[in-house]
Amino acid sequence: MMRDSSRPGRVSWPRLGAVLVTVSCLVTACGGSGHGSHPDATPPAPSADPVTRGPSQSSPGTPRPRCVTRSATLTHGPGEPSVHDLCVRSGTTVTVILQPRPQGPWPRPRTSNPMLALVTSTATDGKGATRVTVRSARTGSVTITWGPDSTPVFTLRLSVAAYPVQ
Repeated sequence: MMRDSSRPGRVSWPRLGAVLVTVSCLVTACGGSGHGSHPDATPPAPSADPVTRGPSQSSPGTPRPRCVTRSATLTHGPGEPSVHDLCVRSGTTVTVILQPRPQGPWPRPRTSNPMLALVTSTATDGKGATRVTVRSARTGSVTITWGPDSTPVFTLRLSVAAYPVQ
């Protein structure tokens, strides 16, 4: 603990608070945690799932798709491809609307790295539709899955990109 020099034996709460804020800022804003999380890293182009969507239609000269900023909404229903790729900017909120499925309620979502993207809310309405909010926090690649790791019911693969430097 930090001692206040003006009062022997007393803790300086303002100083301790300032130190804790500084340390938390350094831990969360500086450096990467590996797996492509370097702040200047360019996200990989969303990969095509050969089983559900076929090969990518882009050629080497085609520019990468733009990344979504601020907010995005994705609706998924039974019978649609079970994997969705999305490129977003850091700080973007993604709302996933999962339409009711005959097998029962949707499993709880899990994120592969809460430091990069965090599931902030989950709600199911009376008709069985589930609304999940995911907030992207840092650059890198992260996967949000619904269901067991071995056979997820739905997978959202996010590429979180840094804002371009002007």
